[in-house]
Amino acid sequence: MSEVVEKFSDFLTSPTVLVVVGTSSQKTFFLHVGLLVSASDRFAIALQSDFKEATERKIVLDEEDPDLFGYFLKYLYGNDWLQSQETDHESKYYVLVRPYALGERLQAIRFQRTVLLKFMSSFTIDTQISDSGLCGLLEVAGAEITPRVDEDPLRKHLFWYAVRRLTQLQKYGRFRQLLRDQPDLGIALCLRAGNWLELQPGKPTDPAPARFKSETIF
Repeated sequence: MSEVVEKFSDFLTSPTVLVVVGTSSQKTFFLHVGLLVSASDRFAIALQSDFKEATERKIVLDEEDPDLFGYFLKYLYGNDWLQSQETDHESKYYVLVRPYALGERLQAIRFQRTVLLKFMSSFTIDTQISDSGLCGLLEVAGAEITPRVDEDPLRKHLFWYAVRRLTQLQKYGRFRQLLRDQPDLGIALCLRAGNWLELQPGKPTDPAPARFKSETIF
């Protein structure tokens, strides 16, 4: 992924490429190569190599949801939805965790970082999330975000929050089914359950990384 070296308007002078997303509800987007390459290592590798995507000017993401991909597009062409959206309801956290997982698949580090900062901006032990809503978040974290030795920061915060609700969650049928479907998720939570008094993991304090130079007439 390239460093910030151009204004947003400069990226719009780059050629476009077809990006086909989805299968049954497939959508085709004509997107600027410069923006894709600057935001995503996955696109950069595909479009700056000898792969057929670079020669055919076409990338197929049939495993992705076009509506979910739309959040990446809104980021690609402007950050407004991340700047204006308030995380004042549990559904807003779900709206953020799925694009975060998408960012990992697209290897879009700045996008992931921006989404993470928005998610963390108001996420505390006092955040009100229902058992159903928390199970939805855990399901995405367990199935779509890769576990690693140095735990992913969003997974780390969700697991920290869930451990404090573990006694209550264990009475909930959907949670028990989730653990049957994702045994690794159960292991991850059990490893943390012995330290349920652990303080909330540290939140990132640095601002979202800049993507473009300022527009100027000078």
